[in-house]
Amino acid sequence: MRRAFAVIAGWLVAFAPAIAAAADAPVPSIDVQVIAATTSAQNDVTLVLMVTGDGLDPSALPADSDQCDGSGYTRGEDPPEVACYKIVATENGQPVSALSYQQLFNHGTVGYLQLRYHTPVEPRHARTLRIDLSFTLGNDVVRNRNPEAEIDMAGFSSDAFPDPDNPWAPLYAFQDRRLNALYAGLTGSPQVAGDPELRSLATKAEQDWVASKEADCSAPLMPTPLEVDWCRTLRTTDRIDHLSVLPRSVAGATP
Repeated sequence: MRRAFAVIAGWLVAFAPAIAAAADAPVPSIDVQVIAATTSAQNDVTLVLMVTGDGLDPSALPADSDQCDGSGYTRGEDPPEVACYKIVATENGQPVSALSYQQLFNHGTVGYLQLRYHTPVEPRHARTLRIDLSFTLGNDVVRNRNPEAEIDMAGFSSDAFPDPDNPWAPLYAFQDRRLNALYAGLTGSPQVAGDPELRSLATKAEQDWVASKEADCSAPLMPTPLEVDWCRTLRTTDRIDHLSVLPRSVAGATP
């Protein structure tokens, strides 16, 4: 009996660090940001959402909404199990109707969605939106860390999202703003701003990249505005990744 207790005690000592580490590990969660919103004359709302995972593996976010309707985890014949977002949305505390979503694309632990619903509130009135997103991951549920956040719908101009069938236009504008801010920070850094030759090279490189992006995305293979904006969005997202590592390289740090 003493030997058995000694074995158990040894096992607990050996695994105690792992148990403590698991207890201290952050619970995976997601953060939801509305990038753009537009409301039609028929009170139909279209949103572009950015869903950012915290503590998630890049492959964890749901990647295909073809079999999903916003009600959550679903089962299909092929594949037999499909991970879907469960979405609960209200405006001014009233549940919305006809809610559906489309997966635009995932990039690492960030996903971009187009969300549609019918608002129960007249657009001429002040409207406050709440969105709660979650999805099943194995035996766990990954939840929105702040589902009670109130989003003022008056803060979004429909002029910035003129075509609800083209969510890529406002998404490209969002990524382009991110890229411009990153580029301004890079060229304004002491290492670049204080070196005329390096600044000139950085400016030329960015001008060449813009020309290449526009040439690729405006080619005959991209004939519609939606496809052009889709191409621009993906190219700009990749460019953000590339420029994000440059400040460390310029400063002489190891990436």
